Amino acid sequence: MPFFVPIIEKIDGFFQIYVPTLYQSGFVIGAALTFLLLRRLLDPKLRYISLVADYFPLFLILSIVTTGILMRYVFKADVVSIKELTMGLITLQPTIPEGISVLFYIHIFLVSVLFIYFPFSKLMHMGGIFLSPTRNLSNNSRMVRHINPWNPEVKYHTYEAYEDEFREKMIGVGLPVDKEGAAPAPEAAASEE
Repeated sequence: MPFFVPIIEKIDGFFQIYVPTLYQSGFVIGAALTFLLLRRLLDPKLRYISLVADYFPLFLILSIVTTGILMRYVFKADVVSIKELTMGLITLQPTIPEGISVLFYIHIFLVSVLFIYFPFSKLMHMGGIFLSPTRNLSNNSRMVRHINPWNPEVKYHTYEAYEDEFREKMIGVGLPVDKEGAAPAPEAAASEE
């Protein structure tokens, strides 16, 4: 076990009033997620702009925390059987031992869904903080104009050039043009014949 894991366990589990040790991190995460969910449900403006993609990660992570807390404090999980299952999966010789509760399989399924969902969700935005221009560029935008070197050269098409190119068609369908062209309107051509 790495040296810092017992230190973190001691800091996290200083409430030794319960066996197993009561870790505050699980309850703090649960309280924070419950606050975010209630805020989204009770604030009318936030509820109006919320989509399914906003509720799903909250419910998913809250379910993971809830099943983890239930396995630790309420319905005891057989740690030896879970370790046997994990080692079998790691060594590519999977076995399903007896004594693993359904709650563990629900928990591991929800964690797997989170791993699958994470790269395609809004949660991935938090990784973008390391790519943010405000973090990576020097703050001299008043002195230097920053231009992306990978942006292609833009070929502008002015309205005059657009009208020169499509003048006959525009006059043909009755659209107003700035400069009158040589193409007569369809009604005028039909009345001349």
